[in-house]
Amino acid sequence: MPKIIRVEPKDDHTLLIELNNKHMIVYDMKPRLETVRFCGLADINSFKAVKVEDENTLVWDSLCQITIDEVLSMIER
Repeated sequence: MPKIIRVEPKDDHTLLIELNNKHMIVYDMKPRLETVRFCGLADINSFKAVKVEDENTLVWDSLCQITIDEVLSMIER
C-alpha cells in the first residue's frame, strides 16, 4: 500500500497528495463537504490545517480524518 509523503491543500478545496510510489493525486473534497463527516472543512482555514499522520491518514485536528485507502477507493469510482 502506498504511503503519503506530503499533502498540500489548495484554495479550491482540493488536496495534492504525494505518495512514496512517485504518484501524485489531486483529490477534490468539494462533493464531500456536504456530508456531516466533512462539513466542518467548508471553512477554508480549517481545510488547510490538514496534516499527515502515520504516513497513511490525513487528519484535520479533531474535525475528521481520511485514510489513503479511502482516498484511493473514492478515486477508483
